[in-house]
Amino acid sequence: MKKNKNFRINNFLWPIAALVVLIIGAIWTNAGVIQNAPAPLQPKPYLYPPALANIAPPAQQLTVGSPRTALMVQEGISSVVSMVRPAVVGVSRPASGQIQPNTGLTYINPYSGSSGSMGSGFIIDRRGYVLTTFQTVGSAGAVNVTLFSGSKREYQADLIVVDPATDLALLKIRAQDIFPTVTLGNSDLLEVGDIVLCVGSPFGFSRTVTMGIVSSNRRKLNINGANYPDMIQTDASINEGNDGGPLVNIKGEVIGVNMACFMPDNQYSGIGFAIPINDIMAFINGNI
Repeated sequence: MKKNKNFRINNFLWPIAALVVLIIGAIWTNAGVIQNAPAPLQPKPYLYPPALANIAPPAQQLTVGSPRTALMVQEGISSVVSMVRPAVVGVSRPASGQIQPNTGLTYINPYSGSSGSMGSGFIIDRRGYVLTTFQTVGSAGAVNVTLFSGSKREYQADLIVVDPATDLALLKIRAQDIFPTVTLGNSDLLEVGDIVLCVGSPFGFSRTVTMGIVSSNRRKLNINGANYPDMIQTDASINEGNDGGPLVNIKGEVIGVNMACFMPDNQYSGIGFAIPINDIMAFINGNI
């Protein structure tokens, strides 16, 4: 039988052709994949939830803590102090025995110095009517009132009326002068957190100003047997000698009369109380 010399070539021809077809197909497929490959992933911008889509992101508060803001606050406080201090007075009387120390929730005592007892008060009428506390004047028929502005500084004042049940007293300066007065505000508008200032003569340091906030409002207290339904609580420093002084809001309006403090074990606690000015208006209007 004659041997076919082309058999070996024919046997390898088809596998080689199939391999070439596979290589071409692979190259073609890879080229399509590369061409259609997705672009590299980029960070997506934050998308607000649908409920917040119409709400703009909060703007930066550039003015908080700025020197201009601090200056405006300082100017406001200075303006309030300059409005009130001329009408705040010292009220002194001869010492009438040793004053009992505060050991709990009690009325503020006047400061007992070598020359007598001194508390605070403020002028509510330009004719010389002074509002203070009963603790300040006690049983004295007349007291001395010290002004810290003007040419004449000391006057005698008569006791017009007292109300021991609410620890209030009304004085009339013996003079025909025109006196500076405070502005009375509306204590019903007070909110917890409101800035307040206390002006008085703690420990005999006249016209001292302390600042704090309304720590609580409308406190129901019983002080030495007297019920107060809505006292103002504050952390502005109130000490002996602040009794009868004004509690003032940031507008420069008197919104309370300082009259009580909490002194456990005779220690300062930072808790003082003032009777709201709205609770005093009937007493004022009925006696002037």
